[in-house]
Amino acid sequence: MNGIFIFKTLALSTFIFLLPVVAYCQGTQKGSLEYLLASNGFKQIKLGESFNQLDAGKLAYMDNIDSLDADSCYKFCYKDDGILDLGNGVYLNQVGFRTYKGKIVNIYLFFPRECGYSILKDFEANYGRCTNCPGEFMYDWKANGVTLSLRYKQAIEMGVAIFTSKSIEKQLVADNNQRKVRQEQRKNLLGAL
Repeated sequence: MNGIFIFKTLALSTFIFLLPVVAYCQGTQKGSLEYLLASNGFKQIKLGESFNQLDAGKLAYMDNIDSLDADSCYKFCYKDDGILDLGNGVYLNQVGFRTYKGKIVNIYLFFPRECGYSILKDFEANYGRCTNCPGEFMYDWKANGVTLSLRYKQAIEMGVAIFTSKSIEKQLVADNNQRKVRQEQRKNLLGAL
């Protein structure tokens, strides 16, 4: 009797201990927003990580602009033919990313417009149905810490998918707002002199 009680207690304890692990593994399977969050980017480019962890020989400034943009970010493209292959005969034109204070805030996937439907189907297979359709040929997936936006139009030849780190974007917006307040204060101070 005592052995059965111990066995049942051990079995129940093991089940309770492993339940979160099993639930986590199931939640991060392809076809869910949790998979978007777990993937945290595109292939080897991960949101929130330092861009210095990428192969420096494969980095170039996007559009050959080596200065900060209006949001105090640098833009890079990743020159690696392997990253452009999505499989099933679908190839990206370019993969780029934007950094804020050395961390990757956005990842851009540029593609030919005619591949838009194939990319949409790939994203649905990986991340489930989109959470929002703000317009024609516009799709958004919003997870707790990561968003993915897919945009392509009939009239233009290119489309873009944008992965975004919500936490870094929030910090970027807050810093930009503080910068604007300081600039306005300086302007008012100089105007008073």
